[in-house]
Parts: sequence; structure tokens; C-alpha cells
Amino acid sequence: MFGKLQVAVRKIGMGLGLLMSTAGYINAQQCTDPGTNTGDLGCVTFNYRGQSVTYTTVRGADGKVWLQQNLGSSKVASSFDDADSYGDLFQWGRWDDGHQLRNSATATVPSANSPAGLAGISSFIVGSGSGSWWATNATSDGWNANNTTEVTSAVGVDPCKAIGQGWRLPSTAEWVTLVSAEGIANPATAFASYLKLPAGGNRSNTTGNFAFVGQRGYFWSSDTANTGGKFLYVGSTIVTPTSGGARGQGESVRCTKDFTGLATSDVNLKINLIEIYPNPTNGILNIKTDSSIETVNIINVVGQKIDVQFSNNQINMQGLPNGMYIVELKLKNGQVISKKVVKN
Repeated sequence: MFGKLQVAVRKIGMGLGLLMSTAGYINAQQCTDPGTNTGDLGCVTFNYRGQSVTYTTVRGADGKVWLQQNLGSSKVASSFDDADSYGDLFQWGRWDDGHQLRNSATATVPSANSPAGLAGISSFIVGSGSGSWWATNATSDGWNANNTTEVTSAVGVDPCKAIGQGWRLPSTAEWVTLVSAEGIANPATAFASYLKLPAGGNRSNTTGNFAFVGQRGYFWSSDTANTGGKFLYVGSTIVTPTSGGARGQGESVRCTKDFTGLATSDVNLKINLIEIYPNPTNGILNIKTDSSIETVNIINVVGQKIDVQFSNNQINMQGLPNGMYIVELKLKNGQVISKKVVKN
């Protein structure tokens, strides 16, 4: 009897495992980094807001591993204005202490206006002029502590380090490289990138009010600026990966991982094997590559995939409106490459 019971329990467990798999759940033990090809996906499980969460990861066009979700989001973006993908809004130098929630209360600056004065504070800090959050703006300050035991008046905890070994906030230089490699020029192309960056807006450092939600994206870097902290700004017509702003402003956090599995020189070599010309084009694009092409996708500025004719390594875009597009090529070897093109 006991043996039969064990068999029955095992069968139930197997059934539950299958159900979870078909429902889209990810077993934490199965999570691995993305493969070495651009666009490869993986996942990572970690604790956030006191709960275990599993996020999708991706190999960006810059060759690095990134979260494909903002911290605090419930899913990968399905459009640049997908509210479930916006996630939380952090103040520069702060960590997962509750202040980043979009419904968190506001409070005035603590008596020690630095990370060292945040013990027990879970509110979003607001103020004007010299009274705003961590307003000394010393360029020697850091946002790279591993945990709260390392917090000082000059160093805050990097919220990405809670994900695990190697994870951290991106630098300004990494945002610059990523924007160029992915061809990001506005919210639509930010979403069309492998990182699926949404337009989560920001939260005011003076009032705590929200602005440009669903319209623009703001993503912190770990670097300081004379005005506070540096960030990637994705505006409606301009993208600036070297922007600087007040540390008290609430912005999205997207994490990257210390380089694994693919050298930058390898990424550059693979990208340079593909040539798409002429660019700008009047409608006919030629593709020069040493590899066989499996599929071709054309993505417009609002993130929609458009059907086009492709034969003899030529893409016919003559019937498309003038403007900017992303050409996404998947090669037979599994490599995926994106290029920005302009049709005149």
C-alpha cells in the first residue's frame, strides 16, 4: 500500500510539473544565462520585495547579458506603453527599501541627507533646492555597495546586486554602447530592441508626482553627474544615454551582468560580417553576408513587424512609407542581428 501511495504521489508531482511548464512557469533550477548569440534568452531567480521572482534575461546587441525587464515589473514589455512592464522608480543611490514603489508615500529629507540616514525610511524623499535628496552631488559618491552593511554617507546599495553574482547597475558608457548597437532612437525602437525597454516615465524629486508615463523612458546608470546622477533618456524624438539629473528623481532600473561567454571583439566581428546597403535607401536593400539568412523582419517605429519581399539577398521596401525601420536578420547559425535603416 505504501509503495502504491509513493507511486501515486510521484505521478501527481509529475503532473503538476507538466502543468506548471505548460502554464509558462519557470523552474528556478532551470534558469541559465542567455546563449552567446544576440537575442538569446535566459532567466534568473532572486528575491525582490521579500519574494522570490523570476525575470527573463537577454543577450543584447552589445554582447552583454541584461535583464529583459525593469526591476519591479511583472512581465517583459509587449509594447512601449505596457503598464505591467514599467516596474518601480528608484531614487539615485537607493535600494529595495520600499521607496521605489509607485504608490509609496513621500517624506522630507532625513537629518543625514545621504544613504547613511535612510535607516527605517521607506518613503520617496522630496524637497526643493538644497533640500532635495542627497543634494551635495559629490562626483566621488558611489552607487555600488553590495548590501546595507556597506552603506556610508558617500555610498548607496546597488539594487541590482541582490540578483546575484556579477549583476549590477550599468555605467553610462554601457548605455552609450547599447543605444548604438540596438539602434535606439525613440520609445518605439527602445521597445523594438532586444532589451524591450518601456516608457515608464519618472517621478518628480520635488513633488513626488509622475510625468511622461507611457511616453518617455528614464533609466539610471551608476555614474554621477554635476547635477546628481546620470541616466539614459529615451524621449519622443531624441535619445541621450549621458543625461544628468537630480538624484531625487524616480527612474527605472535595468540591470546588466558582468561580461560572460562572449568577447566584445567577437560581437564586433559578427556584426561586421553583415553589410546592409544602401542606407538610406529608396526601397531596395542589399544584404552582404558570408552566412545563410533564415528569416528577415522589418520593424517600424511603433514596434510593428511588417511583411516585405525578400529574395536573392534583397529586401523590397518600396511599398513602405518613408521613415526609420529596424531590419532584423536571423542567420542559419542562430545569430540574430539588427540594423537601423532609413527609407527616403
